[in-house]
Amino acid sequence: MKELKGRKLILFFGIPFGIGCYFLGNPIFAIITTLIMLGGIDEFYTLSEKKGGHPNRIFGFIITLLIAVSYSGVYVHHQITIMGLICFSVVSVFFIEIINNKEEPLLNISTTFLGILFVPSMLGTIIYIRQMDHIYNSNIVLTLFLSVWLCDIAAFFFGTKWGKKKILPSISPKKSWVGSVSGFIVAVLVFILSYRLGFLGIRYVLFDAVIFGSIAGIFSQLGDFAESMLKRDAGVKDSGDLLRAHGGILDRFDSLLFSSAMIYIHLLIFID
Repeated sequence: MKELKGRKLILFFGIPFGIGCYFLGNPIFAIITTLIMLGGIDEFYTLSEKKGGHPNRIFGFIITLLIAVSYSGVYVHHQITIMGLICFSVVSVFFIEIINNKEEPLLNISTTFLGILFVPSMLGTIIYIRQMDHIYNSNIVLTLFLSVWLCDIAAFFFGTKWGKKKILPSISPKKSWVGSVSGFIVAVLVFILSYRLGFLGIRYVLFDAVIFGSIAGIFSQLGDFAESMLKRDAGVKDSGDLLRAHGGILDRFDSLLFSSAMIYIHLLIFID
């Protein structure tokens, strides 16, 4: 079964690799995350091309690099820099499209810009959170990795064994309510356990751990649904073939896209 093989790949190679990158810290962690972001936005643009779009890859790559650099610096108004880059991207994409004078300009602009918002703007938040972990001696990113991975594994096994009622069969036919709820519970428990063991540091309380776990349990699965929707619309089974039979970058990191971004927002509003 392909799904089981993909999860074995994550269990035996993905988790050790992710943990290793985490403990190496920035800038190594940031560099590796940036490479993943570049691969992810490239796959998104490939999906867009299957729908007839002509996104500007080079521009997307350049903005991805700039966003990665912006997230790497922890300072009070770094989010203003991110918003500035997004505004600059809007103006630049329109300008480039006017100059190129290609067919379907609306579709080209939309796909170019959505790729920037969907991949680097979202996944890049994990670079910032890792830097915060370093400053406050916490392990949010590591716990998020474990929470998301174990959420996916729990959802798969409990859903396969007992899941009858499907959530969104038109988008992801195998996802069941039993699996989803099981994954959510496991995600929350991982963060609570991390807090009890002192891995979240002294900056966060039990309530924060529950919030972090709830975000991981809900938005990691929502990210999975979002990517499945895009693949189904593009008429493909996998976002790419970088990992050969195990799919592409987006297939393996879709759960982190939304969950990392929402934890980042929670930190900005309620913690920092």
